[in-house]
Amino acid sequence: MKALYIDCTNGVSGDMVLMALTELGADEAEIEKTVMKIDMGSCCCDHNHEHGHEHHHEHDHEHDHGHGHHHHHDHQRSFKQIEAMINEADIDGAVKEKAVAIYKAIALAEAEVHGADLETVHFHEVGRDRAIMNIVGTAAAVSMLEAEEIYVSPLHDGQGAIICSHGEIPVPVPAVAAMKKQCDYEFVTEDIDMEMVTPSGLGTLIGLGAVRCDAASAEELGKVVKTGEGVGTRDTGRGGLVISLIEK
Repeated sequence: MKALYIDCTNGVSGDMVLMALTELGADEAEIEKTVMKIDMGSCCCDHNHEHGHEHHHEHDHEHDHGHGHHHHHDHQRSFKQIEAMINEADIDGAVKEKAVAIYKAIALAEAEVHGADLETVHFHEVGRDRAIMNIVGTAAAVSMLEAEEIYVSPLHDGQGAIICSHGEIPVPVPAVAAMKKQCDYEFVTEDIDMEMVTPSGLGTLIGLGAVRCDAASAEELGKVVKTGEGVGTRDTGRGGLVISLIEK
């Protein structure tokens, strides 16, 4: 039986997970074919990678939710819109299920932060084309690797605050703090003034059904066949997220 062990010692973001999965052997061409089946409507494709930019955009909606929708609609998709986009696409049912579960985990947290519900909550950064492609791509990659179980190490996050266009936001950011209630993962606070666990990263783990693992290393779970690393664009001086493919 195959399993994945996700080592979040250096933090976790959605694009870091996808990068590590492709390094493990998930076919990038097949992932691209899958994500291109998602109908993005008339939105222009935004190729900004989430991990390097979500500090500047991701949390804007935590301060202006409910105000006029003056942004391009690529920034203002609702959970229900994204759920429909994924479910209406001609892609594998298991991939749809995983991708929607990831978005639902994020949406539940955002709804709590804003006093909204799943019918009304909107996304900014994680509603962009590139973020949707990352999340659907991650769901496709996990299915390709045929791992029956997914384990996650303790998640290491920074502290302090990050600056966005509406001022300072504490770390962990509000969406991550809310999402912690959906899981029993262990969180470790590092002496680093930086966000290391992003909403898309934690949402991905929860949506994929990753199970808390207190093993000191992947080797304790079985034979490590291969490892892949996903490196974010921020320099924490700690390396990237490592996913191990394990035979049990």
